[in-house]
Amino acid sequence: MKYLILVEKPSAAQHFAEALGGFSGFINLIPGGSGTDSYDIIAAHGHLLELKEPHEMVAPDKVAKYKDWTNLGNFPWNPTDFTWEKQPKKDSKETLDKIKKAALGHDAFIIATDDDPSGEGDVLGQEIVDYIGWHKKVLRARFADESPNSVKKALATLTDVSNKATYGQYQKGIARERFDFLSMQLSRIALIAERTADYNVKTQKLGRLKSVIIGLINYQLEARKNYVKKPFYEIRFKDTDNHIFKEQNAKHYELKDIANENVTKLQSSVIKVTSETLKKQEPPQLLNLSHLSVIVGKHGFKSKQVLDIYQKMYQHNLVSYPRTADRKITQEDFDQLLPLAPKIAQAINLDTKLLTQTTCRPKFLIKKADHGANRPGTNVPSSLTAVEEEYGLCGKIIYETLARSFLAILGSDYIYKQTDACLVSYPDFTSTIKVPQEQGFKDIFNSESLKEKDEALSITSFRETANPFVFEGQNPKPKEPSHLFVINFLSKNNIGTGATQESTLAEMSTGTNKLIENKKEKYSLTNLGLIQAAISRHTQIASPKVTLKLQEAMEQVGKLAIPTMAVPNTMANIIIHDKQTMLSNQSSLTSLPDLQKAKIEWNKRQEKMNVPKITGNWQGKEVAIKSKWGNHSFTESELTQLFADKTITFDTAQGKVSGKLAEQTYKGYKFVGFCPNLPDKSDDYITGTFAPTDKEVSFKKQFGTYIFSPQDIKKLLLGEEITIQAIGKSGKPYSVTGKLKNYIYNGKKCFGFKANFPKKVQKYKKYS
Repeated sequence: MKYLILVEKPSAAQHFAEALGGFSGFINLIPGGSGTDSYDIIAAHGHLLELKEPHEMVAPDKVAKYKDWTNLGNFPWNPTDFTWEKQPKKDSKETLDKIKKAALGHDAFIIATDDDPSGEGDVLGQEIVDYIGWHKKVLRARFADESPNSVKKALATLTDVSNKATYGQYQKGIARERFDFLSMQLSRIALIAERTADYNVKTQKLGRLKSVIIGLINYQLEARKNYVKKPFYEIRFKDTDNHIFKEQNAKHYELKDIANENVTKLQSSVIKVTSETLKKQEPPQLLNLSHLSVIVGKHGFKSKQVLDIYQKMYQHNLVSYPRTADRKITQEDFDQLLPLAPKIAQAINLDTKLLTQTTCRPKFLIKKADHGANRPGTNVPSSLTAVEEEYGLCGKIIYETLARSFLAILGSDYIYKQTDACLVSYPDFTSTIKVPQEQGFKDIFNSESLKEKDEALSITSFRETANPFVFEGQNPKPKEPSHLFVINFLSKNNIGTGATQESTLAEMSTGTNKLIENKKEKYSLTNLGLIQAAISRHTQIASPKVTLKLQEAMEQVGKLAIPTMAVPNTMANIIIHDKQTMLSNQSSLTSLPDLQKAKIEWNKRQEKMNVPKITGNWQGKEVAIKSKWGNHSFTESELTQLFADKTITFDTAQGKVSGKLAEQTYKGYKFVGFCPNLPDKSDDYITGTFAPTDKEVSFKKQFGTYIFSPQDIKKLLLGEEITIQAIGKSGKPYSVTGKLKNYIYNGKKCFGFKANFPKKVQKYKKYS
């Protein structure tokens, strides 16, 4: 037999080649093999195919309906109208042709794409199989990670998926893909409703997870804004060390005077210790990617940075597979890392004497896992310094956090003494003291972000008596929509895997059309997010319960318990409900003050972005150019000269600007527009990809007298801070910390190194 192994990306192909001894060769791992079986490895570049546009997948008599995005009567769509055909994505045809050519002469096709819980990896592989017209045997390899042992095990436990009808994970992935495709109707309905309310909104993105997150953040922000403090009063006791004794069902008084009157009826009471017990606490649950990101985010790193750096570390096997839904590991996972534990501990400067547990506690074990919880990989670095040099500070924190989280399960239990007491005269008033005895695993991993920290008490016992007093409390203020709050809500409601949660948050908080802002680990809504929150209020697509039901239905599809189209077909009812809801929400778009402010700012931005174009003949061809360059609107005379291929000069706030029309390229798109004759300063700038935005940027290669080193540039492009030493204008040396960011200089938007100089304290004269 001759096998063609399809992996998801070139880096995976390299790992498979390392595991098998080359990109081609003989293989004796596959059960039932002849001993002379051979293989070849070929790589995709992620998804190579995509569904066609709606009007391209319907019968000719329905094209007009599905091409019309402005008529509300066209929604909901009928899923049976679509052929669900796919086409090559931009720039993927060459790779598809290469795979098709490589498949010639092979007997079986092995799909070895990533094993995502959503079934996306299965869809990615099978759609390529369909596109190249493969009709022979198809096998599926599922691996926990790309280490040699995992790769070899995957090829020794292949599943025959030649029959797509019984290929559960693929059917699950198709159900999800088609449901999400049909959800674009909601975005169009939202746009129609918003534009009818005079909002010049260019795009909207309503989806299962995005809409839930937007609704959650908006609900918390509104609840905090509308919060009204309502005090209450309660009778409590305390000893001289401020140990509080509370009544389990204490009466709340609305008026302080009444509480004061009742507290005078009570007297001091002797304290009686009712029990002293030694208690144990096991290490916390292993991390998923979202909770890891919360911890790393405390150091100033955004979701996208964590995802990008984690992926690079995974490709080098420093960490485990990112897109897992597991919070536990198998016995095999545990046995694989146990011998490496001392080496991992040494890499993070942890005392190996703390690793006292050689067996895995039952709470961390699962019989079968897709990939197991996020944890260190089998490639152990020499030190955290080595990790930081390769992956920056973000990578260092990721590795140390994962390492400590895993090593904690090899630590002893946290032991504390719990002392319970009550008041002799009023036994319903009780109090508890917890005194640490042995820190155990908390000396290894004690994450404040995950609320695992207990502070040792300086006072470890009760006094003899307690005195009554009036405690003033209040109704709790709704929590801020922090990163942790959002992640805990999604996890509690079982909405998305940790990786899906983080990738969605990253997508929503980056780009020109971002919906949310993340500042100091707290989320707020952009103007576009505020508009979307208003229009999608009370919709089913924004309901956590509806999303959870959909996910449960997708699981049933994966088990072949219900038909694949049962999930996409539910979209029709969602559209009917949500269309009416959005139309009802239109009134709030015109009545709420915050939205009116957002509308003015948003429309100004759109007006600036959507500059009217002027058509004319330039160099023998008809072209359309923007009628403005910056804040300058071209005059009739200037337009005539530009189309005649002549240079024009005009005044701006920054001085005179000269230029002419020229063919230019922006983000891969060619266009004709005004091109100023600016001096060439390319040698003065550094160009590279800025990790936080995943966009190409340019910035000056020096700050003052300091020229950035290659290591500085690497850290800056990762979004990290660096410290530099330079000479000031006075000739004195100075040291300052800073990083790349957008800033305003002389009223102009700039991007580059922004130093964190200490703010000058303004001194005022005293007048008598």
